[in-house]
Amino acid sequence: MFHDLRTTLTERYAQELTQMDRTQFEDFLTAEVTRLEAEIAQTQSQTELATIAAWRDQHGGNDPDVLTTQRLYQQARYSAEETVLATLWEGFSSPEDDDQPDDEPNPDAMTGMQRWLTQWAIEASRETERLTEQVWPKQTPRFQVWAEQLLEARLTDGMPVPDGPAHPLVPELTAMVDAALADQARADAERVRR
Repeated sequence: MFHDLRTTLTERYAQELTQMDRTQFEDFLTAEVTRLEAEIAQTQSQTELATIAAWRDQHGGNDPDVLTTQRLYQQARYSAEETVLATLWEGFSSPEDDDQPDDEPNPDAMTGMQRWLTQWAIEASRETERLTEQVWPKQTPRFQVWAEQLLEARLTDGMPVPDGPAHPLVPELTAMVDAALADQARADAERVRR
């Protein structure tokens, strides 16, 4: 279920870092694995809190049992990995992509989930907007817009979506949207500092 970061990084950078010798490449991989692990851990800790809080809200304020807590932590870890690794591949172009005349990725060749956190996110339909309001009635409008696009991306890819606030997917998807919003807030703050 979880990713092998070293393998993922090797795939990601194998083409770009051919000028490095093997030792330099291994040192680079080790440093990047450490950096990504820290970023995943930070995202995971934010996601865990949101996931457990959402679970409590859906279960009358009760705490989850040990097995449920472990499952929620695993969901948070997986969600954090997906979020962090998605940024790793941003701007990547494989040698096959070099045939294209411009550097712009082709949104038509991307899945809905690959497009979700990009400028090519699929616009939500009215049905998806209504579903989002049904699933997350108490969330902010900003959260709901991001959640609408997430649900639309999942529907486009044929993935399951929740049908109400008590659906088991809600904590995981809530955590994904929270993590995406946190990333966006960090990026916005970074832009302001420059």
